[in-house]
Amino acid sequence: MNLGLIGVLGFATVPIAAEQPAPFWPTELEALTPQTSKNQKNDFSQWQQQQRQQLRQSYLWPEPLPQIKAERLSQSDQGTYWREHWQLQLLTPVWQQVWLLIPKTATPAQPKPAILLLHDHGAEFRLGKDKWIRPLDQTKLPLAQQWADKYFSGNFVGEQLAAQGFVVLAADTLGFGDRGPIAYAQQQQLAANFLARGRSLAGFAALEDQQLAAFLAAQPVVKKGQISALGFSMGAYRVWQLAALSEHINAAVGIGWFNQFAKLTVADGNFSKGQSSFYLLHPGVMAQLDLPDIAALAAPKPLLLVMGGKDPLMPTAGVQQGFAKLQQWYRQCSVDAATGLQLKFWPDKGHQFDAQMQQQVWQWLQRQPVAAICDQPTATIKHAKN
Repeated sequence: MNLGLIGVLGFATVPIAAEQPAPFWPTELEALTPQTSKNQKNDFSQWQQQQRQQLRQSYLWPEPLPQIKAERLSQSDQGTYWREHWQLQLLTPVWQQVWLLIPKTATPAQPKPAILLLHDHGAEFRLGKDKWIRPLDQTKLPLAQQWADKYFSGNFVGEQLAAQGFVVLAADTLGFGDRGPIAYAQQQQLAANFLARGRSLAGFAALEDQQLAAFLAAQPVVKKGQISALGFSMGAYRVWQLAALSEHINAAVGIGWFNQFAKLTVADGNFSKGQSSFYLLHPGVMAQLDLPDIAALAAPKPLLLVMGGKDPLMPTAGVQQGFAKLQQWYRQCSVDAATGLQLKFWPDKGHQFDAQMQQQVWQWLQRQPVAAICDQPTATIKHAKN
């Protein structure tokens, strides 16, 4: 036997590392990138009405929203508030579970302000509404507590708000919590099957948020005209697109998600990697609207954005430039941008909603401004008492 040959053959069988392909980013995309709308000098209300229609059409749901079916399953005493477990049918005849927290001081005779909580993505599909409110299933509590520790200083935000006197509603987005969990790679499968049916996963999620807002507004213990939406990360994006189209949402708080399309659709941008984009991108919307434009469709509703300067998902330049554009829109709606629209920027914080940020938001919610009316040059902002 030729030992030299064996040595050669043995050496030849050592696996060679596969060469990594170069990043693929076609120039065709740059050629197809549209110029999003520019600020109008006149007719803001007309522009706003037209673009709301465009946004709604991009959801790929031409039918009127169906009547909501609701059934309360249980109620438990949580000290200062009641915790109610409901099941709802929002867009399809499929029941989903939601949690409603009602302060004991809230009655039909003395209704209280309300908050719709929209949860984040975070590639954690085992949790949904229980990212905000302690899960009933005790086997899920350690995971939920880990999530709260990581992003919310250990707090369950929904419970904090209920203890402060707000009626609180939280639900699972399709694929999350009790409506999942899906695997990360299955997001593409889910989105593809929506598109094959002429629908959109992002549109489906957005319209369910609208139905949740309508359900919350219909509760007799909720004070009319004082319903806010609050969201973190993916939930923040959902919050200000919800405020743009829902008549039931009067104010909005978005934490950890605000930018410009141009900063997020580059090769390494948030919209160009990761399957979470399937929950956010509406077909064709970028041809009409930039992200600050979508947020501007909520004007003159009070809007608070809370962002961290060290958030790796949201480039700081896009946050600042996008907010400047949003300010211009709000001013065209004759809104005092310093009151009706605010950006709370924390230079040293990352992708989080910690105790410091929470206290800032609670103060804003307690003195929630009432929206002015567009096209009134001398419009003023009044503050509502809790």
